[in-house]
Amino acid sequence: MKPGRKWWLWSVAGLVVVGVGVGLLVAKNGRGDGSKKKNGKEGPTAAPVEVAEVRRGEITTYLETTTTLEARNSATLVASRTGQVRALMAEEGRAVKKGAVLAQLDDTEARLAVERAEVALKSAERESERGRQLSGQGFMSGKDIDDLELKRRNAKVTLDEARYNLSQTRLTAPFSGQVTARMINLGETVTSGRECFRLEDFDPLLARLYFPEREVARLKVGQAARLTLDALPGREFEARVALVNPVVDRANGTVKVTLEVRDPSRVLRPGNFAKVQLRTGSFNDAVFKFTPEGKFITRIGGQGDAAGQFRALQALAVDNQSRVYVGDVKGIQVFDAEGRYLGLIDVDGSPSGIVINDRNEIFVAARSQVLKYVLTPQP
Repeated sequence: MKPGRKWWLWSVAGLVVVGVGVGLLVAKNGRGDGSKKKNGKEGPTAAPVEVAEVRRGEITTYLETTTTLEARNSATLVASRTGQVRALMAEEGRAVKKGAVLAQLDDTEARLAVERAEVALKSAERESERGRQLSGQGFMSGKDIDDLELKRRNAKVTLDEARYNLSQTRLTAPFSGQVTARMINLGETVTSGRECFRLEDFDPLLARLYFPEREVARLKVGQAARLTLDALPGREFEARVALVNPVVDRANGTVKVTLEVRDPSRVLRPGNFAKVQLRTGSFNDAVFKFTPEGKFITRIGGQGDAAGQFRALQALAVDNQSRVYVGDVKGIQVFDAEGRYLGLIDVDGSPSGIVINDRNEIFVAARSQVLKYVLTPQP
């Protein structure tokens, strides 16, 4: 220990900003061996004060709201032509792949139309080929050849149209998903435009959230979220932000955020009511101040190498003016009651423990010894 050495905690200017009423403080390194004062009298021993409101750890901040889950894709399939339902290949609750046939309508007329168009196209192709041969021999004019080519092309278009009409006798899934409703029956004759099936894609589910515009700075794509449901107590489901709408709704001043909710267990359903916690920040290796009842007040400092930040935090203490003393490899950093950085006490070694008594005496454990510092007002 080095008696008589002084550590200035902060400047007069800093004192005015933070409004500390006791004036400029000086930390004096005293002997921690029980030596007497100058007047020769032994001072009373002060008991250390343990403050439970300041804690070291990690804290995560959230935005909380409620929502109703939605399917990523949802479609109502309708009949494109009139016909009798000849076969049903899907039922409510069945998972289907994109392109799977859900129902087959009577296709007799459509198949015959395809056969007629195929015959007509073959005939037109033969006539066009014969015409080119005769043209090479000088027996057909260029106009006649053009007419035959036009006939062949018209026959090709007619065949394509017939094949398309045949494909419309099959109701197919436009995307992979689950059938949530079947509205037709086997043998029933449906007309064009009749609703037949409802198909929804549950992977992933979506959740639409709406937050006040003041929260825009805390919202970004990729943020993690957590969902809970009253219908499934004790279970949590992970989600992530897939979209943050770039505009603010002028009607209500909110921003829409879309979550993707992955559910490998397949227990969630569109329409489920859920409570959402959207993670907006996480502070590691920081100091947090709480009320005696455990209510969060403020964060003090943070991880880093700049002034007011710390590495390898090792010790904490609070004096009778609610100033917070944080010991790390740099020494003891001091913060006011609001969490503002005030200054640094240089310590010989990394402090592993700090105790402050009601006489503003600081006892610091460092390098297998106890150093005593006394805080006194600057005259």
